[in-house]
Amino acid sequence: MNAFYDSLSGQERTSAQDVAIKYGREVDSLRLLRAKNTSAAPYYVGLSSEMGSFTHVTKRVVLVTDTMLLSEHGTGAVHQLGFWPTETRIVDPSGTGAEYGTGRISRYGMVTKDIGELGQWLLNAEPLLRSGLVWYFPIKITGASVRDSDLDREPPNPDPLPSFSDQSIDFVVEHGRAVDLSRAKPLASRVVRPILEIDLPFIDGLSLSDFAQVTSEEFDSYTQYRDFMRSRLLDLDDALEAVDSQVALERIALTIRDELRAATAEINKAARSRALIRSGAVLGSTSAVLAAVRPEALQGALATSATIAAGATGLWPTIQAFADIKPKRAHGKWHYVWVLQKKAAR
Repeated sequence: MNAFYDSLSGQERTSAQDVAIKYGREVDSLRLLRAKNTSAAPYYVGLSSEMGSFTHVTKRVVLVTDTMLLSEHGTGAVHQLGFWPTETRIVDPSGTGAEYGTGRISRYGMVTKDIGELGQWLLNAEPLLRSGLVWYFPIKITGASVRDSDLDREPPNPDPLPSFSDQSIDFVVEHGRAVDLSRAKPLASRVVRPILEIDLPFIDGLSLSDFAQVTSEEFDSYTQYRDFMRSRLLDLDDALEAVDSQVALERIALTIRDELRAATAEINKAARSRALIRSGAVLGSTSAVLAAVRPEALQGALATSATIAAGATGLWPTIQAFADIKPKRAHGKWHYVWVLQKKAAR
């Protein structure tokens, strides 16, 4: 992320669309993923995230998530990024063992609803992306191939683009952490266990760019609580399987609430600083439910429809429907989802 932002020229920064296109071309998602896999901190995936909600989610989850992975889940138009060279090796059928290379290039693009809005978010949230608190996972797809002889001509008219998978959902499967924006609260069932409901504090009243700058400067205020939450989620795995699981869960919920009060005091202190008050900062809060979900139910719900991740159907009704038609006893490690209300209080 630092390499990407350092490479942006002043001229490039004047065009949000150019920033988004360059991000799609140059950010090596696989390199980021490999680096993350070597760390102990998991990804949190925004299940209902869409470009319009990025700012909302970004401001509210920095206290409880490690790295927030935002994606538009393949909804929107395809914006061409360029051409990707490929080569196929063919062995001489005459038996000489000689190989011949046939070069081709394939169109590739990035799927987003609003390329300009994406670029503006990337600029405004720069301090958060540089510090590893959040990043955007671009959905890239390839199109029709053209021959080497076509290189000197204008690219052909685009053919219908092939289907693609939403790789960001794979990280829910791997890391078992997610954030969902929902009007409905998750209800207790065989595959869902609501653990606690709390008010998450955050600094409100600032533009995203100002919020990102303040958060990166006040990062130490968040670190202790984030580390605490990570350890509590590990404790929940045992508590959920305990003989008297409800008592064990309540003990952990009480410790989370106690620690949250201390974190709220720290954030409030930052929000009441003279500089931030002049900027219009206030202490905001958003109602949040932490829910444990059986992995097969969450994964099954996400696989039911490609539109679920974009919030078209709603995650929790789909999870319940999946559980109703899959009555077998659930097993496996629990996944954890923070469910955030869309409105905030001050």
